[in-house]
Amino acid sequence: MDATPPSLPRHAAARRPVGPIGRLLGLVAGGLFAATFAGWCGRWHWIAELAGHFSWYWFGIAMAGFAVAVVAGRRRTGIALAAAMVLNAWPLVPYWLPAAAPPLGTAARAAADADAAAPAGVSIVSLNLLASNRDTGRVVAYLRDRRADLVALLEVDDFWAEAIAGLADLYPHRFVVPRNDNFGIALLSRLPLDAVREAEFGAAGVPTIVADVPRPDGGFMFIATHPLSPVRAEWSRLRDAQLRDIAAFVAAAGRSCVVAGDFNATPWSPVCRDFAARSGLVDTALGRGLQTTWNARLWLPRIPIDHVYAPPRTMVVRRAVGPDVGSDHLPVEAEIILPRHDDMTGGIR
Repeated sequence: MDATPPSLPRHAAARRPVGPIGRLLGLVAGGLFAATFAGWCGRWHWIAELAGHFSWYWFGIAMAGFAVAVVAGRRRTGIALAAAMVLNAWPLVPYWLPAAAPPLGTAARAAADADAAAPAGVSIVSLNLLASNRDTGRVVAYLRDRRADLVALLEVDDFWAEAIAGLADLYPHRFVVPRNDNFGIALLSRLPLDAVREAEFGAAGVPTIVADVPRPDGGFMFIATHPLSPVRAEWSRLRDAQLRDIAAFVAAAGRSCVVAGDFNATPWSPVCRDFAARSGLVDTALGRGLQTTWNARLWLPRIPIDHVYAPPRTMVVRRAVGPDVGSDHLPVEAEIILPRHDDMTGGIR
């Protein structure tokens, strides 16, 4: 009898043992696909939507895992991790690519001309103060330093209402709605305001400020808002309804509108994508990177949930995140030139 053991098939002999690194990479790839798929299902369940807010973290983990898989020679796992990278990077690409220059014939060209009718730029700051933050010195110094034309302040209670009253010399036009439930709101303006009012959108019972900003070029409407945080199913539903109603209001306004505030949602989430589609507005952060604003106290996680949306063809001169002022949010700063009304092709419905 031949005692020589049969030789293994060539493909079996070449198969590399999985080992701990291979198993770990497999678990990482599986977890990333689960988180990515959950984010896609965010439209139908609030917990799934929470996973979608962290797409750029899933991208970073997939990229690190892919590098390890290449070094370890784990070809199949590397392909899976590369796929996870692509799937999570896809919604972020518009924020990483350079913003397109405004076409000729829009407000960008008008602003460059010596035409006296050219629209003037407007600077905006949106800041969630954090009601428990008591560092009024940093906030007041920051606002005096920036001297923005319009400032939307969120989580304004009686303490903060008194603190910002000291800015009356710089911001003579103001509308303050203090509350003790983290949803007080204020609008400070260096520009004259008209028809400033408190409005409620949706059924959450939290205030939004709507103001007309009259200017020689026709002016615009400014809206400051702060929906509920999606930490439970009902609050998520109320947040979505509030943004949906604001979008419908903007779409029916028949004039330029700017919406700023803490949306409690990332721009690639279903709720923000729907807001942009329904309102016709555009995120001013497009092409300027992931300008993360929360949580300012931690490096991880940090995601962009504070926004400034403006009409299409708006020229974004500058868009940035401001310094730490003691809150758990970083301020959002935007300098924009709004298009003339006759340049609003498709922008206002």
